[in-house]
Amino acid sequence: MIRIILVDDHTMVREALRLVLEQDSSMQVVAEAGDGETAVRLVNEFAPDVVVMDVAMLGLSGIETTRRLLARHPKLKVLALSTYLDRRIIQQMLDAGANGYIIKSAAGAELKEGIRCVAEGRRYLCSEVARMMADSLRGQHPSPGKVRARALSRRELQVATLLAEGRSTPEIAASLNMTPGTVDVHRRNLMKKLEVHNVVELTKHAIRIGLILP
Repeated sequence: MIRIILVDDHTMVREALRLVLEQDSSMQVVAEAGDGETAVRLVNEFAPDVVVMDVAMLGLSGIETTRRLLARHPKLKVLALSTYLDRRIIQQMLDAGANGYIIKSAAGAELKEGIRCVAEGRRYLCSEVARMMADSLRGQHPSPGKVRARALSRRELQVATLLAEGRSTPEIAASLNMTPGTVDVHRRNLMKKLEVHNVVELTKHAIRIGLILP
């Protein structure tokens, strides 16, 4: 059972997220917080596995709340959830220690998958975030490598990230609920689209475009 605390300063958003998560018997929302200070207190009290953290809140921001939480609870996993699709904000959240980032428009489709990934100690970026970070690096025009990355599907981005993190084909298949043969097909397509020849080159490319951190 994955124990979760929801942190968002909009009550209706928290209610909607809870409804989505309560449909999964492997997840339990143990508490909710509408601000950063309350989130810090509730994490101390309930010791969750994952905190779903809004980035922009009145008072203590999600970025600063994440820093404080991880300073006290280094094994805690934080999944950022935000309306912001801005590389600087995303990078600040990841630098603060968040394990993943999902924009709210994608939460319905990807929230549970993101929670499972970060609970297992892996990074998770929703497809929109992964594509944006592949397209933009410090405001420069996309390089040919970034243009190629833009053509990757959501599944290919997920497979690329897991391969770059050192996951085996069976592990990726189990994580993404697909057959090992399908993973191998995605691997071949990735190598062709990105013009790389092995996982080492793929890992270097994933670091360069921001799918994983070095």
